[in-house]
Amino acid sequence: MVLLAPSWFALQRLIDILSVFAVDIDMSCNVLKTVCMIFNPSCEHKAVPCMFREFILNGSNLKYVQEFKYLGHALNNKLSDDDDIKREIRCMFIRTNILLRRFDKCSVAV
Repeated sequence: MVLLAPSWFALQRLIDILSVFAVDIDMSCNVLKTVCMIFNPSCEHKAVPCMFREFILNGSNLKYVQEFKYLGHALNNKLSDDDDIKREIRCMFIRTNILLRRFDKCSVAV
């Protein structure tokens, strides 16, 4: 689940609502796997301080990260997916080399 908010207060409010409704549906949030990320604006003059108070979920502080892997896609706070594209290209080369090694002795008909 991803929660997005325009301010610290709004996100803390969403986290509080999540924790209340999680109890109602017998869901638990793992605070060791839950992280926070601040996305840097593309215009540097709109930048805000990078230091915020920690968010609290079920009495535990959540840690801030600069990059995180979510649903197989690497996210970072610079709104750039260049690192993830490079990772996918490396994986494609690996899979191609595996196919070449397995079928290099086959005839063209095969």
